[in-house]
Amino acid sequence: MLVELTIENLAIIDNLSLEFDQGLSVISGETGAGKSITVDALSYILGGKVDHNMISHDKTQCNLVAHFDVSNIPKARTWLKEQSIESTEGECIIRRVINKEGRSKNYINGQSMPLHALKSLGEMLIDIHGQHAHQSLVKDTHQRELLDQYAETETELLEIARLAKEIKQRTEQLERLKNQDDSMRERVEFLNFQLQEFKNIAPKEGEWESIVEQHNEVSHAEEFQEGIQLSLGYLDDERGVLTLLNKVSAQLTALAKLDQKFQTYADMINEAEILCSEVTNDLNRLDGIEVDEKTILRLESRMRELNDLARKHRVEPEDLLKKQAEIEDEINSQFLSEDAIIDLENELKAEQEKWQKVAHRITQLRINAIESLNPEITAAMQGLSMVGGAFDIRLLPEKPYSSHGQERVEFYVRSNPGMPFYPLGKVASGGELARISLAISVILSMKSSLPTLIFDEVDTGVGGAVAEIIGKHLQELSKGRQVFCVTHLPQVASFGHHHFAVSKSKSKDHTETEIKKLSNDERIHEIARMLGGVKLTEATFNHAREMLSASHSE
Repeated sequence: MLVELTIENLAIIDNLSLEFDQGLSVISGETGAGKSITVDALSYILGGKVDHNMISHDKTQCNLVAHFDVSNIPKARTWLKEQSIESTEGECIIRRVINKEGRSKNYINGQSMPLHALKSLGEMLIDIHGQHAHQSLVKDTHQRELLDQYAETETELLEIARLAKEIKQRTEQLERLKNQDDSMRERVEFLNFQLQEFKNIAPKEGEWESIVEQHNEVSHAEEFQEGIQLSLGYLDDERGVLTLLNKVSAQLTALAKLDQKFQTYADMINEAEILCSEVTNDLNRLDGIEVDEKTILRLESRMRELNDLARKHRVEPEDLLKKQAEIEDEINSQFLSEDAIIDLENELKAEQEKWQKVAHRITQLRINAIESLNPEITAAMQGLSMVGGAFDIRLLPEKPYSSHGQERVEFYVRSNPGMPFYPLGKVASGGELARISLAISVILSMKSSLPTLIFDEVDTGVGGAVAEIIGKHLQELSKGRQVFCVTHLPQVASFGHHHFAVSKSKSKDHTETEIKKLSNDERIHEIARMLGGVKLTEATFNHAREMLSASHSE
């Protein structure tokens, strides 16, 4: 449950710290005082979208901290353990620091965490029913979600959504295979024509580079021979390099006998003489190579052949084999195999059978839930001044292999006895929608395993006896758990086990919201204020005392 909430620099709250207990806590205050700021703060802490305009105008950031006791929430403790941030004392501290640009830093038990982690954990701790919840009640998707929440179909819905996705993918793949049009077949024919060209020319790995090298050698043979002859003359005639090196070596060797340092120079000359001899031997082997015109013609013909093919496919000649492989891959990808179609049809049929089994389980869970929900919500409507009204949840056919089952859900309502049922959004007024939404929220929350529930001004549009019934519902709901209710109705506020009052103080250049837990006497005064009247009389105070006494008499 929520143990403590700290708010700094949010809206017109400078610094506020509140402690909470189990039971029903009501929050009241004048219109515009900021009764819902605590709900907004909790929503932000649990990963909700931030309105950065909510940060105090003269501050750069706000700091929000919620302290929870999760010792009796196994699901949350398991999650914390999986993230390696579990506290041995069973506490969980969530902190969110938000700046003016809307960016935030998020922490759970002191560990920096991504925003989605706050949302995941928050879903295990708190359920918030907003003041505008009834507006989405007319949407069929929301109606289905409410029914599934009560029916506890979460596991089955995850499975059927996965199966629906696979069925869709396999169906589309099968359609593509069965409905290849003329253009696709023409494409395959064209690719086969291109592939045959490659096979006819048959380029080989490294062939282009080898041909270029060979052609360079034969096409410059005369220049090579002339250069070789000149080089051999410089190296090996009577006054060539080898003769001169031999003389230098002999001279340095003689000097080395007089001074050993000349031996190093003699060795270096000897090495040069050896290298020059090796060059001479290699050039002698190359000397006399004849120019083969047939070889030149053969190489040039092959080069043109490869070059034409490369130009046609807009690649370099050395990349021809890579292009051939791409053509073969594309042909294989377009290849239509009857066996492949049969295999895919069998896979699709197997997935559809699995879908049918899961969908049947979901349907049965929904039917069971409807059998309980219809009379419960109908009874709640009677108590909320809709005497003679009735509620009916209907399952209508859905398109095959939907991601949420074989039916869609629609809420029907009858406002008066003897009248036919109509879809909820077509017959219910705004006030009736609010009351039906409240009835559904309370009934669904009765089954919820969440330890903390928040109702933010869900009593808007009602009063009198209806408000008293709402208060009784919320008080009953708070047994064994923690319930918060932001309200403007004294009939609802009187049922709270704890009462927090919101007030706004103004000075010349500053406005601030304060929230205070009321003592018993202060609570009587707040209930009297909520009862109304310009001047509070003793009769008003007595009425407040009577309301508090009656709401806690059981």
